[in-house]
Amino acid sequence: MTLDVGLIASNWLSALGSALHSGDRSVVAALFLPDGWLRDVLVFSWDLHTIDGRDSIVTYVANSLKEDYITNVRLDDTPELEPRLRKVPLSQDMFSVEFGFRFELPHGHGRGLARLVQDQEGTFRAFAVVLTLHDLHRLEDSESGRLSSRMDDVTVVSGNHVEREDAEWASQVEKDPYVLIVGGGHSGLEAAARFKRLNIRCLVIEKNARIGDNWRMRHPSLTLESFRRHHTLLYQPFPADWPEYTPRDELADWLEEYVCTQSLVVWTDSQFRVHPRYDGRAGRWDVRVVRAGVETRLRPSHIVIATGMLSHPLIPAFADLEQFQGRLMHSSEFRGGSPFTGKQVVVIGAGDSSIDICADLVHSGAQSVTMVQRSATCVVTRDNFNVVIKEMFPEDEPLDVSDLRLVALPFPLLEKLSVASRQATMDAHKEIFDNLRKGGFSIADAGGNPYAMHFRRQGAFWLDKGGAALVGDGRIKVESGKSVERFTKTGLILSDGTELPADLVVFATGYTPMREPNTELLGPEVMKHVGPVGGMDEEGELNGLFRPCGHPGLWFAAGDFFYSRFFSKPLVLQIKAIELGLVQQDQKPKE
Repeated sequence: MTLDVGLIASNWLSALGSALHSGDRSVVAALFLPDGWLRDVLVFSWDLHTIDGRDSIVTYVANSLKEDYITNVRLDDTPELEPRLRKVPLSQDMFSVEFGFRFELPHGHGRGLARLVQDQEGTFRAFAVVLTLHDLHRLEDSESGRLSSRMDDVTVVSGNHVEREDAEWASQVEKDPYVLIVGGGHSGLEAAARFKRLNIRCLVIEKNARIGDNWRMRHPSLTLESFRRHHTLLYQPFPADWPEYTPRDELADWLEEYVCTQSLVVWTDSQFRVHPRYDGRAGRWDVRVVRAGVETRLRPSHIVIATGMLSHPLIPAFADLEQFQGRLMHSSEFRGGSPFTGKQVVVIGAGDSSIDICADLVHSGAQSVTMVQRSATCVVTRDNFNVVIKEMFPEDEPLDVSDLRLVALPFPLLEKLSVASRQATMDAHKEIFDNLRKGGFSIADAGGNPYAMHFRRQGAFWLDKGGAALVGDGRIKVESGKSVERFTKTGLILSDGTELPADLVVFATGYTPMREPNTELLGPEVMKHVGPVGGMDEEGELNGLFRPCGHPGLWFAAGDFFYSRFFSKPLVLQIKAIELGLVQQDQKPKE
């Protein structure tokens, strides 16, 4: 029997509209599967929430909903969001009726996406739904006409006298920024581009001499792990001949070019001279910035910390480390394997950085390369990982549509789907896993989801690009299930007594929690009021990122390219809502 997906979607959406209007808990319950999911992005509160399970969803909606709060629920007329039957990402045989929809809020416009699955009785109920605040009503038009008062992801049409207007705008921003972004990586720059579209005066400061240097200083063989469509920058698509996996230097130069094409106001070689101070009465910060040796005082209302998810390099305390007469370095300092041709190298750690460095050393002619693996690691191939990403980010689909489809799969749901497809992952990776086991490598549960692990644990996985074959043929030796007992003058001794000679030891041991560098940057007086930043909360949302953190006027922006591209919009909408008086921001930090 052929399904009428349009009718299925319309009937479900009509019931949703009635339920939201009436607040009838029984109607809401009937719309979701018992194990359904709801993700709320600034709709029922000015925060991010993921709700798991029908009963929890009903309680959440009933406690949050006001009469006529959500109205005019209707199908989205975007062609790519028309109702259609699609396979649920990561699943093997689960299909859903997927469609987008729009709705109205008292203060703005909403956008959502639903995936409906047929239950055992034949009724289509929601497997996963996302509701997002898409725009605000009271956004002001730019006097120049160059900036849209709407937040839709469309290309801006330039007006006349662009260079003069940009110069005038930059002068205003530098004198009196409303928002100060600290960090000129992709998260900071994409947020700045969002602010520019709303005529919010935003200044970006970057400690390095050039935008992109945070990438240029990493090892030269580095390429991004996701294919190019997934890591496309906001408002600026890559050229058609761009590499599928972007190399380090091309990405660095593209970020630098992004500043020019988006007319962003950025100060390089700039950083805080002292910890910023917050004036609760005025609702402004007192910031002293040193730019190329010259100090400037700024009074922004908001500071956005966009210095990334990686903090200070972490090197565990090892016994007798000072006795070692060879060279020591953290993985963040590795600039390529060519200086170590003919050398004996030990790499401590077994995550993504470790395998990239080991492979680089092998190809550079190191005499021996040994990886020390303390515990099991999740491994999937880069190609396998990107199969799902490519399905969700087709080249001919608007990027904001692809982003909406992915955000409708919150991290805990991605993890659940990965567990359900464990056997298929094992079957697809038989040769890879055989190679790894042959080399003595310990493989973690094949049901792990590397994307979610990146945010939850910042490690314990790698995406294989040929490293497994090097392990299998012995060119990368593995000491698994062991830890470092102590160092000697010429190497190190493992917990089972194995002695490894080494000219170089690389610590691929990760980074300290984000809180440590943020405390150094902002000071303990500010950070004592800030909740957790980084990692996941009990709902599976990222702590403190693109959402309230506990201190007024302070925000954190970090994540991969998709996450920063999508969630920069909720960040900007929250700050704009404060500026417009739609949200009353506490002027005093929370104790």
